[in-house]
Amino acid sequence: MNRLQALTFLILSSMAATVWANSDRLEIEIAPAKYEFTTGGVLSLDRDAKLAPEEFELSQQLRPLLQQGNYAAAYDVTRSAATPRSAALDLLAAQLLGVLGRYTEAIPLYQAAIDKMPQLTRAHAGLGTLYLLTDNLEAARASLARAVAYGAADVQTFAQLAYLNQNLANPWSAINAYQQALMLEPDNAQWQFGLLTVLIAAGNHSSAGALLDELLSASPQNISLWQQRANLAMKQNDTLRAVSSLEAAIRLGDETSGNRLAAAQLHMDHGNLSRATELLQQNLRQSQMDPEDIFPVVQWLLSRGATNEADRLIGELIRNNRNWPPRQSSLVAEMQGLLALAQNKTRDGVRLLSQAVSADASNARALMRLARLRLEQDQLARAAILFERAETVPGHEKPALLGRAQVAIERGQYTQALDLVRQIQKRFPGSYELDSYIRSLANLSTATGTAP
Repeated sequence: MNRLQALTFLILSSMAATVWANSDRLEIEIAPAKYEFTTGGVLSLDRDAKLAPEEFELSQQLRPLLQQGNYAAAYDVTRSAATPRSAALDLLAAQLLGVLGRYTEAIPLYQAAIDKMPQLTRAHAGLGTLYLLTDNLEAARASLARAVAYGAADVQTFAQLAYLNQNLANPWSAINAYQQALMLEPDNAQWQFGLLTVLIAAGNHSSAGALLDELLSASPQNISLWQQRANLAMKQNDTLRAVSSLEAAIRLGDETSGNRLAAAQLHMDHGNLSRATELLQQNLRQSQMDPEDIFPVVQWLLSRGATNEADRLIGELIRNNRNWPPRQSSLVAEMQGLLALAQNKTRDGVRLLSQAVSADASNARALMRLARLRLEQDQLARAAILFERAETVPGHEKPALLGRAQVAIERGQYTQALDLVRQIQKRFPGSYELDSYIRSLANLSTATGTAP
């Protein structure tokens, strides 16, 4: 291949298909754990804090109402108390409002109780729970941490602190809090799953793997655990374990399109193109992929000669939807054209790529591919027009100018080709690979007497 023939190679290189999703960047979607936090039980009178002597009569009214679970009536009784009120009464009123779901009204009463008794553990814990339930996570963590500092040691407080640290990107603190919660409730699936999640997030893969094996042994039908197994395997670069875990989750009913896509990518990495195609077809049938999603996959398959699999995907795409906007219609025609070319059906390829550029004049890939075909067929005028059209599309100026230079070379217009290559170097600094072409074109221009 001489230098001028190699210019054609530069055009083709600039058109090379982009690699489909790299497995290093795959993300496994994990079903979110359902954490159920409540405001807890109602405080019994005279526990943790004492009612004031002048509130004794109120306590006589409150006790039967609390025993009956008549919390709305009990709260009404607390409102009738004269001021100043004791910390115990403010705490009880706040808890009652919390149980009734009136969180924003309860928060000031918790704060009032804390103002009167700064180390009132139950008030700090209750306030933290309400902040958590109202999505004020930073304030919730601060209140619950104070509750622990003042002696709180109940499972709810530890579990809430763990959850908050998990969501506030502090996995190491979350590990300790989940472990404390599990000491009190060792069989609680929520705390087990939470601990597993933060162990993986903290990079403690050995402990996470041991816990995961234990949980899967007890709950082999749990889809989330198989998803976590795949997630952990990906972090350990064990792609075979990852894909087998995803397949287990899919068999158990995982309908997550992203996980099917991840499994398909992993299957393709391991050469199992048939299974990968089946998974992608399932996403297409459920309208979870569109032409823009499937295009790089088809490119990838065709670059590896997998025309049957590419054909199956394009066929599935067309069967499930034909009402695309112009850009996506163009992509579908382009895919069909590339497939035809891969099957050595040049006439069909030209026809379909022409449809692609008719549907979307800004489809520079199709313009460039069609221009290259016209160049190979010695249809230089058509090729030049197509390269000029591609040049107007941002991001494709350089390969389009290279194409125009190639057309000029085929026509023997070496001075024009030289001007175009110099224009490329001026517009794209660092294009040192063109230096040798410039020298060759300058020599040819001089030798043929066409130099200016």
